[in-house]
Amino acid sequence: MELSSREQLKFEIYQELGECYTHIGKIGEAIEHFNVALDIDSQSERPFIGLGVAVLQENNIEQAKTYFKSALKNNPHNDKALTGLAMALSNNGDKEEGFKKYQEALDIYPGNVTALMGLVQSAYGFQRLEVAEYYLKQYLDLYPGNIKMLYCLAGTYFKQKKLSEARELLERIFIFEPDHADAHELLRNIDMLRQDTTDELCQNF
Repeated sequence: MELSSREQLKFEIYQELGECYTHIGKIGEAIEHFNVALDIDSQSERPFIGLGVAVLQENNIEQAKTYFKSALKNNPHNDKALTGLAMALSNNGDKEEGFKKYQEALDIYPGNVTALMGLVQSAYGFQRLEVAEYYLKQYLDLYPGNIKMLYCLAGTYFKQKKLSEARELLERIFIFEPDHADAHELLRNIDMLRQDTTDELCQNF
């Protein structure tokens, strides 16, 4: 049933207050406000997502999973709900399933930074750097000037021994941030690895 304009306004107020309380760490107040929003509109996925995020901050993982799954019943294509479920699964030891849910979230919205960072971290753990590379490229198609993600992609290239590609990205970073310390450190590592490879080839010649 469609909400009246007054009900919609009330819903938005309680939902936003819940999000504000979550942000400042007042989880009890956040849960109260999300529950009121849910009473107003039980068909919306947003209060369930808010509740999931709130209880996840208290490390109540099983309850968080329940909330995120409820959100996905209301809207199976919500990238935030999938991201929340991925985080809960990963924190509960089911990292493989969490990895899959991060990918599902990014397939819906490649600009979801929380999902992307979770996926990159998982990809390093699983040695699935080609997956991290793919989704970082998808993100950079949307936001080509994001230095943090350019650096992350350069790191995945380096780990895969794609040294020319990594160096090219670092050069792009230096255009915007010439003193980027981590990028300079990675560049030194690339040069050292190239020198070691050259020395080994010379020894075997």
